[in-house]
Amino acid sequence: VPPAPYKDMYAWNHFLTRELEECGSGHTAHPSSGGGPATPGNAYHWVLPVVHGAFIQRKLHDYGRSLNLVLLARRSRHFAGTRYLKRGVSDRGKVANDVEHEQVIHDETTGDGGVFSSYLQI
Repeated sequence: VPPAPYKDMYAWNHFLTRELEECGSGHTAHPSSGGGPATPGNAYHWVLPVVHGAFIQRKLHDYGRSLNLVLLARRSRHFAGTRYLKRGVSDRGKVANDVEHEQVIHDETTGDGGVFSSYLQI
């Protein structure tokens, strides 16, 4: 079963793996295998998107509650560069140094598996 598709906006090796993905997506199961595994293999087995970002996880204790805090950040591959050389918006509408942030909090002390809350900032 193939994994869920990823946003190529954040895959820094998208240009390098694009041709491999196109070749692999056309493969189907080999006729003599009776519908068995695809040959020579689907692209998702070989292509791993490289993401420039950060992942931080901390356990917090607040007034007797146990909280798990997760901070995620991923940087867009479009119109990226150093802070002083890349500013504004490109001709294609891509914002310079675009970073997507997400904060996830898991309260383990509430309910049967805890309660999750998430905040996404683009």
